[in-house]
Amino acid sequence: METDKSVILVPWDFSESSEYSMLHAVQLAKVVNNDLMLVHFKAGGGLFGNKAKIIIEKEELENKLLTKAEDINDVYNIRPLTLVKEGSINKAVKEITEQYDINLIVMGQNYVVNKTKTSAKEFLKILENVNVPVIINNSPPSHTHYTEIVVPVDHDKKFKESIHWIIYLSKYYKCNINIIKPHITDDLKKKYLSNNIFFTKKMLDAKNIVYGIKTAKNKDNFKLEIFNFAKIIDADLILVMSDKYNQYMSDKKHTVDNFIPVMVINPRADLRRYQSFA
Repeated sequence: METDKSVILVPWDFSESSEYSMLHAVQLAKVVNNDLMLVHFKAGGGLFGNKAKIIIEKEELENKLLTKAEDINDVYNIRPLTLVKEGSINKAVKEITEQYDINLIVMGQNYVVNKTKTSAKEFLKILENVNVPVIINNSPPSHTHYTEIVVPVDHDKKFKESIHWIIYLSKYYKCNINIIKPHITDDLKKKYLSNNIFFTKKMLDAKNIVYGIKTAKNKDNFKLEIFNFAKIIDADLILVMSDKYNQYMSDKKHTVDNFIPVMVINPRADLRRYQSFA
């Protein structure tokens, strides 16, 4: 199972959530000419497990994944790679990202391993050391391609790392970038926010990227303003840094029934290589 292309990984637990993730991943893989990989993470059988039974179960899972890959190819003309990976998820993910050029992971809010849920929050914790961006979703794509992307900007200096992903996404999707900034009164925070806005405008103008900047009206609940704004413009994606994910996703209004996909990225200096795409 070899590939010369970058790979979009979809953790696959045979749920409806996996199906939704696959639809997002197929869109992305076709646009950026990546391979697609379905990976089923399976907990190990332990020292005293029935080895024959474990082998049979793994073969059954591999066959189910292969069948699914063929179905996807029949419908979308893209044949995913498939893999059943045993052991702890954190070790398995690390091994996969070392073996393949994983460009992106697309998953639902929860992934089930042997009837035990691994939340997106826990999964992101696993990815801290491998630095792979993740798109978290709970529904099919709203459109045939990403058109509107919402990018919250605040006074955090690490925000500048987001710009390189904005450039990357804009290159392939010709999408509109909708920047929303908080209403703040603290002078020091305002200074840092102004610096981030200036840097953002300079970078996006240089790449001729279409964008708009909106100031949140509610100064006490920026996260609610983000999701309300995204809903109003029928956004396809919200882009946030990993250290902001828990903060933004803690709002109860952002539920399963009202979920806009979120792309979570780690602060990484090497993301500047994506500027070459634009």
